[in-house]
Amino acid sequence: MSTEQNKAVIHRYFEAQNRHSLEESFAFFSPNIISHSVPEQDGVVGIDGIKDFFTGFHDAVPDFKVTLHDTIAEGDKVVVRFTASGTQTQELMGQPAGQPFIEHSLTIYRLENGKIAEVWS
Repeated sequence: MSTEQNKAVIHRYFEAQNRHSLEESFAFFSPNIISHSVPEQDGVVGIDGIKDFFTGFHDAVPDFKVTLHDTIAEGDKVVVRFTASGTQTQELMGQPAGQPFIEHSLTIYRLENGKIAEVWS
């Protein structure tokens, strides 16, 4: 796929996250996804680890929103600078419920055949 096609895949993935359409979001991942950003699951995670993490995350932060700022692509990698925000309604990763947050992040995605195959954040 071209770098522009890879960027479009990542943009559609973030749009699905903002719609809280988890099943649609999961379809963007390779079944053998390797994540270097899911807490306590660094390395080989697979789609089940991704599903567990994001299901729990969206349950705890029902108003989760992502704002994309920059997207850069080269070869099979796409780098995205974004802001994530929301309010926790339950404990998440050791943080108490009721806490609003704004997190600035930079994430690298490696795509393979139009799917996210590896991610660093």
